[in-house]
Amino acid sequence: MSENILAEYMQRRFRNLESEQKISLSKPSGLPFITISRQFGCPSRVVADMLQERLNPRSTAKQQWRVINKEIIENAAKELSLKPQKIKYVFDAQQKTVMDDVISSLDKRHYKSDRKIRKTIREVIENLSGQGHVIIIGRGGVAITNDFPGSFHIRLYAPERWRLKKMMDKEENISEAEAYRKMRYIDKKRIDLINHFSGNRFDFNKFDLQINCENFDAEATTNVIIKSMEIRGLV
Repeated sequence: MSENILAEYMQRRFRNLESEQKISLSKPSGLPFITISRQFGCPSRVVADMLQERLNPRSTAKQQWRVINKEIIENAAKELSLKPQKIKYVFDAQQKTVMDDVISSLDKRHYKSDRKIRKTIREVIENLSGQGHVIIIGRGGVAITNDFPGSFHIRLYAPERWRLKKMMDKEENISEAEAYRKMRYIDKKRIDLINHFSGNRFDFNKFDLQINCENFDAEATTNVIIKSMEIRGLV
């Protein structure tokens, strides 16, 4: 009960501390763009880079494909006049408590509520996708842009045993138990982030394409994605 009262007070007390100026949003243009969601251990960045390399020769000079990942944090932080580490907690699927907001709000110059931060992240992703010809890796992009025209949503997955072996081959000093805990933890964070931006439990049937990375290496995965986009008329 006391937390609810404090939350109500916070909303009234600090409503005027935030600028309500909105980002000038790009309307969904229908231009093609890709989101890639992935389980931990699947080669999302490698696939994204291959897609960029393969798609750009087929595009005009003004419509070159870009891979977007950390730029979302950087752009959102810039809009909020905050350091990127101040909003990174959102992508770690963490929530601010009421007391976090109370403490943060004491510095009025740099105070931004959790609601404002998440809203800005959403607007940044909407703007980037609206420009078209972007490949957005993670960041809840599939949930935010799921119904946008021109979208093509991909999920990369693989059995745990395959991903566990990949991780242990890469990180020599990690035990199997530690690797397993890390894998499950990061998988959960990514699902929680998608669910948050979806506003509910996300329906994984909404992906246009789901690829098992145990059966398709990065090059084969890229080929499948491009062929599927051709069938959809997106390239």
